[in-house]
Amino acid sequence: MSWKPSEDVERDKERTVEYEKLYSGFTFQGPLTVELRTGIIIAARFADKLRRAAFAAFSKMVPEDVILRDIAELNKAVYDEMIKRNIDKLALVRISIVVSYDQKANRLNFSNLKIERLYTEDEVNKAIEERCGELERKIERIRSIIGSI
Repeated sequence: MSWKPSEDVERDKERTVEYEKLYSGFTFQGPLTVELRTGIIIAARFADKLRRAAFAAFSKMVPEDVILRDIAELNKAVYDEMIKRNIDKLALVRISIVVSYDQKANRLNFSNLKIERLYTEDEVNKAIEERCGELERKIERIRSIIGSI
């Protein structure tokens, strides 16, 4: 099984109309400025979601090659940031970013990148148990110090 970028792009362009109607993955903030959002997804799927949202938002006003080029650069930056934050590919995330189109430079400009890591109930309970265990050990140490005084 091989991955072909052209197939993904064609599939994404076909789904643009569907995304415009069903998926509010973007919000216009100005004439050429849009906030893209992935919704809650597993981290491994962020690139497809951002590309689809970009096509849905910009396909009528920005050339396709510009969208592909600049979203690919964005996806690399998002990937690098997620690696830096130790976000696993199966972790739940929600990504949003403000994108504006500069007609003179023929580029998409990105700002206000937000990557939110979401935790399942099991992950939260495990973290609470670990923290409570640490606190109980500290309390016992303090009690033993106080008892020896």
